[in-house]
Amino acid sequence: MKKDALQGAEKYTKAHQRKKHWYRVVTVLACVVVFCTVYALILPAITMEKGVCEIPEHTHSEACYTQVTSATRTEPVCTIESLNLHQHDDTCYDSEGNLTCGYADFVVHQHDSACYDENGNLWCPLPEIETHEHTGSCYAVPETDAPEVHTHTDDCYTVERGELICTESTEPAHVHTDDCYTETSALVCEEDHEHTGSCYETTRELTCGDTEEPVHQHTDQCYEQIKTLICELPTEPAEEAEPAEPELICEEKEIILHTHEPYESPEDPGCYDDDGNLICGKIQVLEHQHTDACFETVEEPADTEALTCTLPEDEKHTHTALCYGTWELTCDMEEHTHTEECSTAEETEATEETEETTEPEEEMSGMEIDPSLPVMGTAYASGAKTRAYSVMTLDADTTGATNPVSVENYITGATLYYRTNENGEWTDVSGATDIPGNADFKLVISYGNVPIDDLLAAGGKMTYTLPDLLRNATANGSITSGSTTVGTITVANNTVTLAFDTTWLAKQKTETNTVISGDFFVEAEVNLSQVGEDGTGQIVIGNTTININFAGDIVAKYGNVDLSKTVSAISEETDGDYLTYTLTVTAGADGCPDVKVVDCFAETQYIEEYVGVTGVSTATNDTDGPTETGGTGSVYIGAAPAEDKPIPDPAGENPTKPGTLVWDIGNMAANETRTLTYRVKLKDAYTGVTAKGNLQNTANVYSKTYQRDSDNVTFTPRAGATMSKVASTFTPGENGGGTITYTIWVKANADNSYVLDNVKIMDALDGSVQNMNGTLAAIRKNLSYDETSFHLYQGGSNGQNGSSGLTEITAGTTLNITDTDNDGKKNDSFTYYVGSLAPGESKTLTYTVNVEPGVFVAAGNKDFKINNRACIYTDDSRTDGGVWLKGYNTSKSINRKVWSRKLPGGKQETESTVSMSGSVYDATGSSVTQITSPDSGFTVPAGSYKYQVAANEAGDWDMSSASMADSLDSQYMEFVGYVRVEAYTISSNAPGSGLDDAAAIANLSSRTPDQTVWVKVDGQTSFSFTPEQIGLDGTQAYLLTYYAQPTNIDGITQVVVSNRFNLSGTVGIGNIKYALAGIGVEASVIVEGGNSFAAEKQSWYYEEPQVTTGDFAKGALYWVIKVDGTVLPSGTAIKDVTNAVGGSAHYIRDTSFVGVYTGNLGTNSLADYADLDSLIASNLLTALESSNYTVAKNSFSLTLTLNTKISLAQGDSLYLIVKTEPSQLPAKKRDAFTYNNKLQSSSDGTNWLDHNTASKTLYGSENIFKELGRVFTYPGSGNSITDIQHGTNQAISIGALNGAGTYVAWQIHVNYEGSLSGRYRVVEQIPDGMEVTYVCIWWLGSKAVRQDPNPTFARLTAEEIAALGGSWTEYAKTLPSNNAGSQTNYYYTNGQQVIWDIDNLVAGGGYRDDYAVEIQIVCKVTDPDVLLGGVSKEFNNVVSLQNPEGTTIGNDSNGVTIGKQTLSKQGTYNPETNGGRYPFKITLNGLGEDLVSGADTITLVDELSDTLIMDTTSIQVVNTKTGEVVSNWTASVEGQTLKIVLPDNLPLTVTYETTVNAAPGQTISISNNAHWEGYTTPSGGSVEVKEFHYSTGGTAGADTSPSVTVKKLDQYNTSQTLSGATFTLVEGTYADGTFTATENGLSLTGTTGKDGTLTFGKESGQTMKYNTVYCLTETVAPEGYVLDAVPHYFAVAKQQEDGKCPTFPNGVTVWYQSADYTYQAYNHKGEAAVAKAFLDAGGNHLAKIDGAYRFGIYAEANPTGKPLQTVTITYANSTVTPESGTAKFTNLTLGKMYYIYELDDNGVPIRGDNTLATVNGANFLVTYSNGPAVTIPESGTAAATVTVTNQVCYPELPNTGGAGTIPYTIGGFLLLTGAAFLLLYHHTKRRKEDSVSS
Repeated sequence: MKKDALQGAEKYTKAHQRKKHWYRVVTVLACVVVFCTVYALILPAITMEKGVCEIPEHTHSEACYTQVTSATRTEPVCTIESLNLHQHDDTCYDSEGNLTCGYADFVVHQHDSACYDENGNLWCPLPEIETHEHTGSCYAVPETDAPEVHTHTDDCYTVERGELICTESTEPAHVHTDDCYTETSALVCEEDHEHTGSCYETTRELTCGDTEEPVHQHTDQCYEQIKTLICELPTEPAEEAEPAEPELICEEKEIILHTHEPYESPEDPGCYDDDGNLICGKIQVLEHQHTDACFETVEEPADTEALTCTLPEDEKHTHTALCYGTWELTCDMEEHTHTEECSTAEETEATEETEETTEPEEEMSGMEIDPSLPVMGTAYASGAKTRAYSVMTLDADTTGATNPVSVENYITGATLYYRTNENGEWTDVSGATDIPGNADFKLVISYGNVPIDDLLAAGGKMTYTLPDLLRNATANGSITSGSTTVGTITVANNTVTLAFDTTWLAKQKTETNTVISGDFFVEAEVNLSQVGEDGTGQIVIGNTTININFAGDIVAKYGNVDLSKTVSAISEETDGDYLTYTLTVTAGADGCPDVKVVDCFAETQYIEEYVGVTGVSTATNDTDGPTETGGTGSVYIGAAPAEDKPIPDPAGENPTKPGTLVWDIGNMAANETRTLTYRVKLKDAYTGVTAKGNLQNTANVYSKTYQRDSDNVTFTPRAGATMSKVASTFTPGENGGGTITYTIWVKANADNSYVLDNVKIMDALDGSVQNMNGTLAAIRKNLSYDETSFHLYQGGSNGQNGSSGLTEITAGTTLNITDTDNDGKKNDSFTYYVGSLAPGESKTLTYTVNVEPGVFVAAGNKDFKINNRACIYTDDSRTDGGVWLKGYNTSKSINRKVWSRKLPGGKQETESTVSMSGSVYDATGSSVTQITSPDSGFTVPAGSYKYQVAANEAGDWDMSSASMADSLDSQYMEFVGYVRVEAYTISSNAPGSGLDDAAAIANLSSRTPDQTVWVKVDGQTSFSFTPEQIGLDGTQAYLLTYYAQPTNIDGITQVVVSNRFNLSGTVGIGNIKYALAGIGVEASVIVEGGNSFAAEKQSWYYEEPQVTTGDFAKGALYWVIKVDGTVLPSGTAIKDVTNAVGGSAHYIRDTSFVGVYTGNLGTNSLADYADLDSLIASNLLTALESSNYTVAKNSFSLTLTLNTKISLAQGDSLYLIVKTEPSQLPAKKRDAFTYNNKLQSSSDGTNWLDHNTASKTLYGSENIFKELGRVFTYPGSGNSITDIQHGTNQAISIGALNGAGTYVAWQIHVNYEGSLSGRYRVVEQIPDGMEVTYVCIWWLGSKAVRQDPNPTFARLTAEEIAALGGSWTEYAKTLPSNNAGSQTNYYYTNGQQVIWDIDNLVAGGGYRDDYAVEIQIVCKVTDPDVLLGGVSKEFNNVVSLQNPEGTTIGNDSNGVTIGKQTLSKQGTYNPETNGGRYPFKITLNGLGEDLVSGADTITLVDELSDTLIMDTTSIQVVNTKTGEVVSNWTASVEGQTLKIVLPDNLPLTVTYETTVNAAPGQTISISNNAHWEGYTTPSGGSVEVKEFHYSTGGTAGADTSPSVTVKKLDQYNTSQTLSGATFTLVEGTYADGTFTATENGLSLTGTTGKDGTLTFGKESGQTMKYNTVYCLTETVAPEGYVLDAVPHYFAVAKQQEDGKCPTFPNGVTVWYQSADYTYQAYNHKGEAAVAKAFLDAGGNHLAKIDGAYRFGIYAEANPTGKPLQTVTITYANSTVTPESGTAKFTNLTLGKMYYIYELDDNGVPIRGDNTLATVNGANFLVTYSNGPAVTIPESGTAAATVTVTNQVCYPELPNTGGAGTIPYTIGGFLLLTGAAFLLLYHHTKRRKEDSVSS
């Protein structure tokens, strides 16, 4: 026991000691960590050292200013006229004054800043007009002021109410629809163009023959009631007022922006049909806001001589050039004077041995030089040993300058070149022959040793007078010394002036230079008059003589001679028509020998002759012939020119006319002008007809036989006219007819070429003029032209109506009225000759058409039109009647005469007695007889129907012999009793023809009849009598009242009984009699039989297509007809009609009959059954045997007729099921096609009774759909956006946008059908590459906006949000809607998903959109491929709608393709100014948007071709919008690649210059590609010039030898200069890639100074040579930088005697631009690289795994803070960025150790090998090769690349058999083996312990 206790204690002690040991270890490690951390925190800070002032001293001088020679001002040019607004005319309105053209005559416009001038005055001519669309606030419900009355309540009565005894239907018997009317269109447009809908006048005529009857409403009388009133208060029956319809109270005119869309196809018609007719029903209203196009810039010369200086001129001030005119400061230097603060203590202590002096280049102040001038000359200064100068003043004052220095005394050489075209090569004239006289010449002159003092004394000017052989020289350019402009060169009066900057000249003297040398060139033409007759010329320049050999006949071949030609209008004379031509010939400065002009017509068909010219040469200025000014030549007629004889000889005495005119001028002196005017007579057939074509005439001028110039002129005859035609109102005549007066106005166009002869007006009533617009023959038979009414007048205007104020023309007119149909009436057409019409002349014709009363007989009971067409023609000598000029249609509507009307009354519910008094007649027999002892009255049985007929209601016609008859068409009805005939004498105030039947009959009923008679018709089914048969005056209006009762109806259900009142016989007016053919009016009533019957039609469902072709390929619409009744007699017919009511067409097919069933659905309705199968499966219906019925059908109707009597059990109904095929299906989202189906029934198959019409609407999208609103850009500020794609174009809430960028607005339509009620959820999936900006209700339907409460976004509760799952963010934005005020919109986002709930939806069942809600969702484009890669991408936005149960009930999507350019590049090279410098401009991020999310900077990459040398010092970055210089950028260079790190959210413009690595005149190709780092070059990011060359004007300067300046820069920050870099310069040769130093050649060593520069070749003993190869090598790098020991071979080129530079081998950089070569050399600090590799789970290599992988570099192995730098390697699709696959860390300290780690998704470094980490959302095992520790070598050699390998790590084992199972198998086996061993060991040990204890 004790032993066990001791053993336990011993074990405890050992364990405790182990624990104390680990405590000590952990404590030591913690101390180490604390020490390292504290040490890092107390490292001393690096202080900044104050630098030396680098600003050069500068004071502005005259050279710093540029005189303003012109001023620009901006003038508005935008006017109402310039907008080409539509102007309304008569054709824009219909007959009722309604606008029908579809175009507004205004634009929507709001004044903005562009509408005011600089003084704030409004210049804009446009009125301010805003858009306005009526919303709910524009309507109000009117209040009613109904008087308060007592309404009896139940307390007022004791009531006993019986059964319903009324059998009258409450359904309307007939309601007129669009199908009841016939539309006719008449062309009313007078224009000759392609007619559109506005060119026609449309009228509607009721043609259905049915009459709308008042709908019966059950009243108390319809019930059997026993009521006793006990209330004593008087009252009126209370009626519940119908809710008043809202009334429009808004006084604003509705103006909605709309642009007519063109017709594309039948499926996408836009706003037009395929005939071009406007069908959209909207008015095109456009918007206009002023843009740059609304203004023009006007440049005006500035007054450069006006004294603008305000100082007096005295001893203190003398006016200089700056005192006159206006000057602008153009110097780019700031004024600065050094102070003590500009130097540091160290600088003042510098010794002479260590001091480096760098003088800033002095500002030129002696003259003003335009920097835009081309380089035309160069100069350099040198120290000459031949003269000594003691004057060393720097004063550049040129006051009192002497005459210019003459170049003549200093010329050292001259060369003359020529070229034959502008872009050709220049060729030395030496040895050349046959040089053309029109060649360009270039004279190059070299000069040397011009004393600087002489030039200073001459004000810097030097002149040279060009040889007389050259003229028109040009040399307006600049003189350069190296890259510095030091003067200008100009030419005036053949004198070249070189004007040097005197400050530059004075500066050369300070550098011990005494003379300058250089060259210049001018371009000129040859002075042909100075060329010898043998074609030779010579010029002497200095000691150089140049001979030129020209081609022969140089003046004739190349002397300038100009020819111009004009033609006048036709002059009409008594003997014919003439054209007058003028030829003008002007000789050039050299004159011209033997000049002739050859003139001929291309076609001579209509040319009679050249007037006064014969085939014999005759002097000009003859009496009848051509006239000449400037001299006297001769003219003659020759034959047509031929190729071998372009100048024809005289044709002799009898030439063939017209021939060719030759004008022989002879020799012309310099600048002489001669003019010939001649006339051409035209043939008579030419004028008067527009179709004869143009007359083209060509003239050629020759010097000797050389054609020198040509001109042609085309005479285009113009002959046109316009017209208008107006018809006056119809004027009734005393005889029942009337007249219409027409006014036709015609006018010749003002620009006509000649008088229109034989102008005639043709007008036709019969349509014979162009077979258009004729009047119906029956109507025209009663019309005639009044031959005495035709009058012609001078003048008039468009739309002339009548002749008021015009003067009548009484002579020269002819009228011919035709009678084509030989009916003896002049009612067909007429031709009226108005004589001639001079250009702009107008005439007016008036005439009258007589309308006979018989026209009303022909028209019957209908309004009618009188149509006629008038046209104007000219020259009716042609067989086709002349040339048509214009046409005009008129259509005059005449109101009908109402012969008869019929009004059926309602069913008489009770029996009534009608009393009679007056004469009574009997019409029941074969004749009408008077009853001498008539009854006093008669009884009208209950159930009878009343009819009333009005005949001859105006009482204007004699109806004595007219028969008035009526007949019933059914065996089920007969007349009762007597017809009451009331006769009225109508002297005035007849019922208007426009009244409806009920109103007209009521009008007559309200009058007292003159006479009343009765006619017996009892028991008859028809009657007939005339007024004279019943003793009435025939010229009266008649009102007939009679009754009919049903008979024999016990065995029928329902029957339609029609009866027709017919008026026929002889009628008359005045003494004229007409035969009335029979004018009838018909009425129908429904007679209920003994059998009960009710029928109703319902739409059921739409079945999707089951087939692709044939019947029902468009699916099927199912309809159900339900018939109720006890017995359905045999013969009962039920008809399904698809085309009786408007709507979209649908058709009956062969299989449209589905079946007939009987049965009882109980409480169910059809809506409870999804389709036919489910209805049949209910077993509630039984199919009717087919023997019981017959089915007949056509395309638009299906009729089922019962063959046997069908008895229906109690509660049962008969169901007829029919399906139809729609003609079209909705293809667009907003399509809504309504299919109407009418039900009819008949008892006999003849008379049909209308029942209800059922409708089914198919929608393109019923519950939800999405449309593109607009794609637009926003600049980030202001209130304007720019559309780049148009959709529905709804307004945008700009204040809710998320900064600058590109946005897409989508419109989501919910409840389009109007069937949703309550709350629904919208789920929106935002496309990747976009972010949602806002969601809001934008618009409510016209009825939804009036409901209370309005539909709105519901806010989710916390529980509802939690139920969604995921991480959702709530947004609540209060934004305005289009028509429902501002609302707070709640929506929720989770990643790319957005949801919101819409509440208060109403299932109104109204028309489409009535109850809809339109939601606007705006998204911002963030996709980097679009923003940075310049690619176009489609963004597809998907939306779905969920019901309250969460079931998706609809979805839609809308895609939009977006591409944008955030980078564009262009070369801005100007050959006049840039020479061998090629500048570039890159425009970036035009909107200033955040292109890289989460980053402040973005990197621009620019790749240059080898033919360009980058100058990083020229880089400038400015803000594109503000023009401000941007400084927070860095540039780096690697080879030919430039990288610039720029601010991310600014619109920037980057400019820089490159040097062309080619000699002048050498053709090379250059290219430059810019792109964002990580992306390819977008469209517009490249500049490529396949063939480029440049030229310079020469050289000038003080340097007789070249130099090289090394600029040492930081490679990754090119604005950082580096001092302390040592270079060697060695002269030598370079061949085959090997450089060989020249023995005893130049060898120099130097070190870059504080400004990072080092210059070789300027100091004594450093003379370098042109065209010599030098090797420049860096031997010592700047401190902390890596040595760049690669040699740089270069040569400074200079043109040789042949004007060309020598060639150099590849590998040598050749500098062509100046004597001073600047070489930019770059160094970088230490670098480290990281690469990426991938393995699968089995350890196999993978090419890539897409994603962005980030890496950080640290100074410690176990970092705790942020990395020193981060880099990213991105794999996307098939690309990797950087392209090398390796990322680089830069600016590292040499010799220092760093640690490179991959960063996980949280930005934490992944340390150690085989570390499990999450990168890009995936699990990886991360390992490092050659790292993570890496040391930067002191030598600057590249450190080893750290490769980071990511191995896929699955959360579970790979599939069995996979490559990755072997390690797991082995590991598992070892674990099992170890476990077994441990079990065996413990078991053995326990047995031993047990044996010991025992």
